[in-house]
Amino acid sequence: MPHTDSKQNVPSPTFGSPVGFVISMAIGFGLYALLSVLVAQGSTLIPQLDYTNVITGITASLPRQLVWFLMDFTEPQFYASVFAGAGTIIGGAAAYLLARKNSRFQGFTVCYGEHRMFPWVLASQVLSLALTIFVFRFIDGFGAVGNVTFVATFIPIVAAPPATMLLYGPSVPALLTSSVLAALLCSPTATWLTATIGTPLGLPGVVSNVTAMALTGFVIFIVLRELPWITKQDIPQNRGTLSPVEDVTTPLWFVRRVLAEFSEAPFYGNEVVSLFIFAGLILGTILCPGHNVNGAGAALPAIVLSQFTSAAVGVLLYASKFADGGWCATYVPVVSTGPACVLALGANIPVALVAGVLGGILGAPIAELVASWLPKDIHGTVANVASMAITTSVVYIAMSALATSFTYAYLGALLWL
Repeated sequence: MPHTDSKQNVPSPTFGSPVGFVISMAIGFGLYALLSVLVAQGSTLIPQLDYTNVITGITASLPRQLVWFLMDFTEPQFYASVFAGAGTIIGGAAAYLLARKNSRFQGFTVCYGEHRMFPWVLASQVLSLALTIFVFRFIDGFGAVGNVTFVATFIPIVAAPPATMLLYGPSVPALLTSSVLAALLCSPTATWLTATIGTPLGLPGVVSNVTAMALTGFVIFIVLRELPWITKQDIPQNRGTLSPVEDVTTPLWFVRRVLAEFSEAPFYGNEVVSLFIFAGLILGTILCPGHNVNGAGAALPAIVLSQFTSAAVGVLLYASKFADGGWCATYVPVVSTGPACVLALGANIPVALVAGVLGGILGAPIAELVASWLPKDIHGTVANVASMAITTSVVYIAMSALATSFTYAYLGALLWL
């Protein structure tokens, strides 16, 4: 999600490749089938990684907290997998090294063409998450009251700290300040929003989490703008454009773009990273299906299908936004609307398809609209996460109003045709 001026020339309308769309959906259904088989087998080779075992006694166990630390790197995608989390970091490093060598296998250059910022982005994520869990001890929320089964410690890694690095450049003061502020504000804000707004209104938990990202991000960027020791540093200009000579209407570009959406949330935006994420996710599902999705591992196949659907629909409709090195927030429903509706309304194909299609239609344009209202010193990620909250709420409420699974099946078939 590069920080760009919202007032830019709008390219002529161009749809993405229909063939690329079909291939992407085939991949989505293929992963749905594979993960369904793995989940159905129910073989638990490492029972210690079952989600219930991970969070039991976590406040007093450093090994469990370290597992949670890695899980948080794919909490934005709803996977919450220690193996996929490790894949995110390893894949990011691989994409960075490939970009440094200017390899033809680098894919979309990591960190939106500014690959030299990857170490700073990763440092901000590691630092802010470490502060959240190990220093400010928001992980202790598990033992605070009642039977708590989830604490939103992951928010800083996909919010202000990495966005600050891309906005202000390689700056130690910006790194430290944004990381401390995010670690202090994000988790308690999400917890408060869930308790006071999300749960009373019956909204999916992700709405509270992404709203917390938007609010804390806006506040942190305003604070950074006023602090005298925070100044913008020059970012090495090696990006040019994201894909300067590529035709965004080709099937290959389409499939690569869809894959890259799965690593957009942590600011990597690279299909190599996404492949590492999926490798870790499949490995984790083989070893312990109950580890994924915060214990709701049975929903994983439908979640992944909803994500491929929303990404494919978004790229199909808004491919022109990527032309000539442009960018579009087509990833918005991938990490919000589709998975949230699957968890709330049913882990089945009709729900996944309907939520995916509606999210793919709404997510990107709402993000673009909100971005046009933001001051120039506010990173565009604030608009993107605001769109996640709006899109998810609208789609969830609309789908909840549909009375029966027959209705979902009918709409799913209609949208598919």
